[in-house]
Amino acid sequence: MLAARDATAAAGYLAIVTPMARSGGGYDLPQLLIRARALAGLPGLAVDFEIYDRTAPLVHATAPPLPPAALERLRREVAVRWTGEAMLVPLLDRDGWDVVGALAAQPQGGAWPVSPWSLAALILLLVAGAQAVRALGVPGEPWRQALGRYGAAAGLFGVAMFADVRLAARVATNRWLSDARLLMQEAMARVPEDRAAPTSLASIARGAELVPAESLGLDVVRRDVAGVVRAVVAVRLGPGRWVELRARPVEAGTAPWLAVLLGLAALGPLAALLAGWSLAASPRQRRETVAAWSFLAPSALHLVAFTLGPLVFALYLSVHHFSPAEPARPLIGLAGYVQALGSPVVWAALGRTLLYACYVPVSMGLALALALLLRGPSRGARLVRGLLFLPAVSSVVAVALVWRWMYHPDVGVINFLLTRAGVGPVNWLGDPGVALIAVMIVSVWTQVGYQMAVFHAGLESIPRAYVDAARVDGANAWQRFRRVTLPLLRPVILFVLVTGIIGACQVFALVAVLTGGGPAGSTDVVVYRIYRTAWEQLQFGDASVLSVLLFALLLVVTRARLRLLDRRGEHA
Repeated sequence: MLAARDATAAAGYLAIVTPMARSGGGYDLPQLLIRARALAGLPGLAVDFEIYDRTAPLVHATAPPLPPAALERLRREVAVRWTGEAMLVPLLDRDGWDVVGALAAQPQGGAWPVSPWSLAALILLLVAGAQAVRALGVPGEPWRQALGRYGAAAGLFGVAMFADVRLAARVATNRWLSDARLLMQEAMARVPEDRAAPTSLASIARGAELVPAESLGLDVVRRDVAGVVRAVVAVRLGPGRWVELRARPVEAGTAPWLAVLLGLAALGPLAALLAGWSLAASPRQRRETVAAWSFLAPSALHLVAFTLGPLVFALYLSVHHFSPAEPARPLIGLAGYVQALGSPVVWAALGRTLLYACYVPVSMGLALALALLLRGPSRGARLVRGLLFLPAVSSVVAVALVWRWMYHPDVGVINFLLTRAGVGPVNWLGDPGVALIAVMIVSVWTQVGYQMAVFHAGLESIPRAYVDAARVDGANAWQRFRRVTLPLLRPVILFVLVTGIIGACQVFALVAVLTGGGPAGSTDVVVYRIYRTAWEQLQFGDASVLSVLLFALLLVVTRARLRLLDRRGEHA
């Protein structure tokens, strides 16, 4: 990274300070030779340079020439490339049209700055790994303790290596900005006419921003600029004239390295765990476990990629002010959650969502009644159950479009029937007091068939002997349902209730097609509010905050209901 940026900066510097040849076709060769050797001998640069005129080296005359194939590739691609020994960039003429040579840069030293903390963590990791290997054949608690220490040491080593990566990225940013400042000041000294237009120096520091400013000292500092951390260094153009060179620090993009390094560090403990399991398990258990995980691996990878990954990304977005329309994406921490919890719009959307979820007990009651009525094995009962189940497997958008036509205030079939019955027409989707009820009616119609099927399966799983025993004891139909059927259906009822509430809190398609959140926001539920915040207002961070809050709410409600059922089961 440092070599590539410094090579690009040096190529821009040479294009500024080297005069063109009178005959055209590139730079003046004697002047380019002088500038090249002066650049290579410039004190304070963090890299070593070699400049080529076409394929001829200029700094070290006895060095091997640039291979013609490498020069032709530079002319075709006009891009930075790594040769295996140095970073090679094309040397363009002042117009930026023709590649007249190349510039190779190699960092001085090239050693990774490994910190003492990483070395100490590595030693601790090796010791813990050796202890875990020695305890492989020892069953029980010693093996688990050794493996736990090995895992903790691996995590510590991964974190220490990540700290080194961030430190190396920070040092690279500082050295690049210092080199760019040095080249800019050298260019201003050699070409004084450019002092009136300092923007001509921008080619030396591509990807950075030049802003008029005052002196900041010699060190590269980090500063918050419009909510974004930038690495800043002051460049002196002349007496009393300064500009700031601002760039995004490289360490700001090193966050994914934490996951990568922790994953690599965890390979050792995972291998030790697998080895311990293979020693303790029988050959048959090993074969069965390997076969089971072979079948589960695709589903597990799918779950990680499409469930855990989006959840982690949503958590990341929720603590940032993230918008695709704004380049600044600062870290705001929990400020987004505080703002969401204090917003009346969010609480109103949550209230409408909970009110909408009240359709779930209604649909459950209808579904249970239908399951009891259609419990028989007759062909007619099976046909009716199949017809009632059709809305649950139909496209939600298609169902919503049909019901929107049925709700039409002028030509809708529902208002036509109400008018024939002597009841005035109702503006189902245009009246703020009725629109949410209209959506709830559609939800009942779509869910009652599915819930009926679940209740029917639960009723069929109840042993017939219990009902017959109650009948012999003289219990009537209501008593048999209340004392026998209903208690045995409690797990099924809880399942239908919890899944129904979760589905109700996630309603989106019906609202989007039927009402679009209107009228007057009367159907603006939480998920539709998340959609509007993300894709209409382009505030992905705020939308992720609402998503995380909804997830936490549903998780708490589900766990509370499960505990309540367990307590009732204990007292029963």
